[in-house]
Amino acid sequence: MHPHNGDQMSKTSVEQGSLAARLRAAAQAILRYGMAAIGPIAVAGSQFLLSLQLLRYLSPDDFGAFSFLLIASQFLTGISNALLCAPLSVVASNSNASERDALLRSVFAVNACLTAATLALFGLAGGALGSTALGTALFAVYAALAMMRWFARADAYAAGMPWRTIASDLAYSATLLIGIALLTILGSRTVDPPYAVLLASSAVGMLPFGRRYFSNQMRAFGRAQLRAYGTIWRRYSSWSLTGVVTTEMTGNAHAYIVTLLSGSTAFATVAASALLIRPMTVVMNALTEFERPRMARELDAGRLPAVLRSLVSFRLVLIAGWIVSGLAAAAVLLLNPGLLFPGSYDLNALMTGCALWIVIAGIRLMRTPESAVLQAAGMFRPLAYASIISCGVSVAAVAGILLLAGPIWSIAGILLGEAVFAGWIWRQALRWRRNALAARD
Repeated sequence: MHPHNGDQMSKTSVEQGSLAARLRAAAQAILRYGMAAIGPIAVAGSQFLLSLQLLRYLSPDDFGAFSFLLIASQFLTGISNALLCAPLSVVASNSNASERDALLRSVFAVNACLTAATLALFGLAGGALGSTALGTALFAVYAALAMMRWFARADAYAAGMPWRTIASDLAYSATLLIGIALLTILGSRTVDPPYAVLLASSAVGMLPFGRRYFSNQMRAFGRAQLRAYGTIWRRYSSWSLTGVVTTEMTGNAHAYIVTLLSGSTAFATVAASALLIRPMTVVMNALTEFERPRMARELDAGRLPAVLRSLVSFRLVLIAGWIVSGLAAAAVLLLNPGLLFPGSYDLNALMTGCALWIVIAGIRLMRTPESAVLQAAGMFRPLAYASIISCGVSVAAVAGILLLAGPIWSIAGILLGEAVFAGWIWRQALRWRRNALAARD
């Protein structure tokens, strides 16, 4: 055989092998994200159907109050994310077994305290918004269980048992869909039955975590465990909590400012306009919960190239979801808006709000992978700095635009804050990447 032909065959074999490896990596990424997304997509879909049902059956005042309570509940799960879930992925990858176990017990102890605080806080919030005593109690218990389930999801991921999280999401979604069907049959016109359905769904969603989770939770009580949390607070959570609070104001300042200054009825239209991107937001958050502990394990093992590849595939999946969400929203609003939105809502305002939310979702997804890897690396202080700056922009812009142009355009203030946030995160991520590559070399 001619030597040149042999070289060509060898080169072709290498190229084919490289292509096959890339195809296998792509297939594995699709499978990994598909498994991670199936539960969150089911949760997002069922919650989306519940919101649509309430949008049609409730008065704007009741729907605005419901939407505000739901946002506040999600804010508290964000606090859980900062205090517990984000540090959990770092703690669980600690190679020192005794230190790891002590810190894990302290995280469970703080989770119990946070759950109890959530119950009390929503007991007060429901009354302040004029909910019935039954409705207030139902939503308060739901919010507490939702807080506990969110932590249990992160614990299952950190323990390398993602199937428990998937099973929990599917159980929650199935129960919620059954409840929505019952509400449709009964034709409920008040918020109490939907709150009961949410409560039942969260309770059923806790079952897949099984004896292991509940045993760990019950053992984690006492002053010693709470004192041990001080180590996590100093290393990670203080800056992580600052980041979550300011991130919440960056992304949801409109909810608090519009409800405070203009009332829950004015907020109803703003909340309705955000419905069409809610599934994308839920999936974005859930994929972050899935990727962050995996990235932490890869970084702890020194596998930086694997983390950098994950950033690319993570972003591509988010972009694909954003395109699908945007096209679906445009189709509904342009072809048949009455399919989702009652005639009592201003269609022009809904279209304006939805367009703004789609742009905001696009900005968020472009910085989400970098946020996840910075959290996995334990770099909570740079994340906090980024959100502190963007928080000030959002609050000032929302308040100013609300006074000048009205509630729906106040969403543009969130857009400005998110743009600043994304730019700062990218700057910090590039700095981390350069330092990590330099240390590796």
